[in-house]
Amino acid sequence: MENLKRIFAIYKKEMILSTNTALGYIFIILFMFVENLLFFYGIGGNSFWDRKTSDLNHFFTISPLILLLFVSAISMRTWSEEKDSGTWEILLTLPFLEYEIVLGKYLAACTNVLFALFSTIMIPLTTIVFGYPDFGVIFSGYIGLLLVGLSFVSVTFFISLFANSQIGSFLLSFFSLSFLFFIGIQKLIDLMGRNYSEWIGIFSISKHFESFRMGILDPRDFYFFISFCGLFLALTILNLRTK
Repeated sequence: MENLKRIFAIYKKEMILSTNTALGYIFIILFMFVENLLFFYGIGGNSFWDRKTSDLNHFFTISPLILLLFVSAISMRTWSEEKDSGTWEILLTLPFLEYEIVLGKYLAACTNVLFALFSTIMIPLTTIVFGYPDFGVIFSGYIGLLLVGLSFVSVTFFISLFANSQIGSFLLSFFSLSFLFFIGIQKLIDLMGRNYSEWIGIFSISKHFESFRMGILDPRDFYFFISFCGLFLALTILNLRTK
């Protein structure tokens, strides 16, 4: 019980910091704006009105890429801000266990991801008004986006420990997430051959998101994302213990 109280204390502190600064709101508003802009107006004639369909496939294709940028941006402050403000040493000397600090911060970042995804609710609502979208695909797609977002956060938490500034943290996180996402794209698989797809594709976030995008809830993909998050959170905790 005491452990949960300490985790909640860290979570509450992070959420207060996030909501007390304009930056947190700006990132979410930008995420909502870019998502709606690309879906409804697109690039090069690929807009919602040009497609003339209530299919949300386009939305679930571009959303992980925008999430990649969003998570890199909101997570760059996780550890770097503690170091910049001089509270890094204080944080590590407080009567908190490493996993309590990591979980508290992680849950706060995941809450921001949840808020960001909720901000796009007008997209499926609009398709419902103008057409007959597949509600199963909408549900599974959002579940998949949430799992992708949580996975991204777990990676950035570990990666940003090695950065000494927020810009460095953002760049390290962005390139790491890009690698983990794009290693499973079909063009790269075709280029590298079947052997590549059999072993490296296992670690691809995009490959495991694909079934959610098509409306399929595969237990193996749930297991992948849960294991993926657990692995990077464990690495973060272990690394924090050496500080």
